[in-house]
Amino acid sequence: MDHNSIPYTLPGLKITRTIVTPTKLIIHAAATRREICCPDCRQPSVSKHSSYIRKVQDVPVGSQMVELHIRTRRFYCSSPDCSRCTFAEQHLGIVPRRGRRTDRLSTNLTNIGLALGGEAGARLARRLHMPTSGDTLLRLLRQIVLPPMQTPTIIGIDDWAFRKGSSYGTIIVDLERRRPIDLLPSRNCETVRRWLENHPTVRIVARDRSGEYKEAITRGAPQAIQVADRWHLLHNLIQAVERYLTRKYASLKQIPPPEIEAAGAARPSSSMIKRRRYALNPEREAIHSLREQQRQEKYRAIKARREQGVYVSEIAREFNLSRQTVSRWLDSDSLPPDSRGRYKQISIIDKYESYLLERVAQGCTNQSQLWREIRDQGFTGDRTLVSKWIRQQRKTSATPISYKRSSLPRPKKLVWILLSGDEQHTPDDQIVWHQLQSVETLREARQLARQFMTMVRNRQHEKWRSWLESCASSSVKELCNFASGLRRDEAAVKAALSDPWSSGQVEGQINRLKFYKRQMYGRAKFDLLRLRVLFAM
Repeated sequence: MDHNSIPYTLPGLKITRTIVTPTKLIIHAAATRREICCPDCRQPSVSKHSSYIRKVQDVPVGSQMVELHIRTRRFYCSSPDCSRCTFAEQHLGIVPRRGRRTDRLSTNLTNIGLALGGEAGARLARRLHMPTSGDTLLRLLRQIVLPPMQTPTIIGIDDWAFRKGSSYGTIIVDLERRRPIDLLPSRNCETVRRWLENHPTVRIVARDRSGEYKEAITRGAPQAIQVADRWHLLHNLIQAVERYLTRKYASLKQIPPPEIEAAGAARPSSSMIKRRRYALNPEREAIHSLREQQRQEKYRAIKARREQGVYVSEIAREFNLSRQTVSRWLDSDSLPPDSRGRYKQISIIDKYESYLLERVAQGCTNQSQLWREIRDQGFTGDRTLVSKWIRQQRKTSATPISYKRSSLPRPKKLVWILLSGDEQHTPDDQIVWHQLQSVETLREARQLARQFMTMVRNRQHEKWRSWLESCASSSVKELCNFASGLRRDEAAVKAALSDPWSSGQVEGQINRLKFYKRQMYGRAKFDLLRLRVLFAM
């Protein structure tokens, strides 16, 4: 093969021969310089001692991997005062000292490692005719020297999970340059404080409402303006309204539904209808009654333990419940409903059920025939779903299929009905709202919550003081407590209502960090994860 036809450059070397094998392209090369300087005394020498072949892996040409065979010479040192007798010439700029791959190949492999990690990167490199191992890619990544950090002035800070609920780190994002600038191995106050003290140019910090970060910023960067994240403010508001609805849920369920025609609302749709997951038989009802009785006893015991002054975390351990469940039960005037379903979810076959029942009553039980008929009416499911439906009818044929008007939606769903505008309500939502709007405290909670949402979304900081005063005189204690918490963090909240900065970029970077972490099956050490996040392309 004519080596002059190869689109290949080796600065300082001359290609002398090329050999093509079924698996690789071998390129022989030699240096063009006549004299070489001693690496110790820097004296040039032309006295050749010997030579040997140095084999180096290089970037592929087309679909063939490349192996360089470089004729490397050894020289005598010409200085009598030098402690070195002989030395070998180096081809710096092409291959590092004692290296087995060229600099450009190492750069390509490093970029693959940054994008994919160890094992996945090794699989891709083999397909690209640059065979290597996952361990080699990780070694190349750990040889990266971090460039000096540009001076940050406006940053966002948030935590991310090594193991959710167990250990956390901290990510710091430059909001002006829209890129992460550091990862910290912990989210405790001292770690963040030390980082901020080492970067005194920071003047604005966007954060969530964590008290740990608030203290760290106050101590480490007292000159910085703290900005509370607007999404977290709205999320905390929703949580407060949900606690209120959970506490009042039992009394809200007792409100009779309005006359639909008189209220002018739409009739209940199929989404307002629930079907029992199982047939109404005494055995099932006995199981459910026993479960409810046990829950009631546990609820009364938890209330009693709390009245004795026991902490929530201790109660949770004693009754083998989560702290969130215990807190929810303690905030409720009565036992919250059991979320474990006695009713099945809405199915795509439900809207065709009246037709199917009519056809079955006429004597048609051919599953394929029934499927074809409802398919022509727009049914998108397969024949298997029709078969399941028919089997279910046979099991429950002794008991008529019973429907009931759904009870009040759960507090989590009810929050969105309460906080959304009337124009966003579905017909089912309108029925629920007509049922509940007679409750004065509910109307008051809705008004205050929607005022806060409008104030945050439109950054109406001039309304902040009047809203706080309205909450202070409110009869909804959950919103009073929410407003008290905002008052303790008033400077950051007021900055969120006037400044454009938020933690939105930080949340996006955390999402990307989770992708890298899962890509490495959650086993990456902190130093490797930090490199991949900071050098991400």
